[in-house]
Amino acid sequence: METTDYFRNDVMVKRPYIKTEWLTLALSSPLRTETQADDGRVRHWVWIEELGRYLRVVTLEDGTTVHNAFPDRRFTP
Repeated sequence: METTDYFRNDVMVKRPYIKTEWLTLALSSPLRTETQADDGRVRHWVWIEELGRYLRVVTLEDGTTVHNAFPDRRFTP
């Protein structure tokens, strides 16, 4: 899985509990996806039972390079 420097150096430092399999699940079987109008990045949401929350995974415009990931408290399916 491709990731940005920001994801490796900042996101995973702040959120080391995020698992690679969660990212893979979000990219392969998202509950919903949206393209951000301002920069073309793609948001993917997936329910993570272990967190008890939805995880938002943001990719670059290519839809596969992971740029950010975090539990999304505001997401409603």
